Amino acid sequence: MTPESRKGGWLSPRVKLLLARIVVAVGIVLAVIALVTARWGFLFAGIILVGLGAAMGPARRRS
Repeated sequence: MTPESRKGGWLSPRVKLLLARIVVAVGIVLAVIALVTARWGFLFAGIILVGLGAAMGPARRRS
């Protein structure tokens, strides 16, 4: 194994960004459903998912 392949892990930056966007989208959908149905636990879970997706996003990518 070369040092470059070990350093990057098994996910490429493009895949990590795509996963972050999917997590944020699921969180937003969950939050909207929670607001419509007045399920406050779902709203809390949606906020947590949006925060996790933001933490995984492009600002967290390291060169």
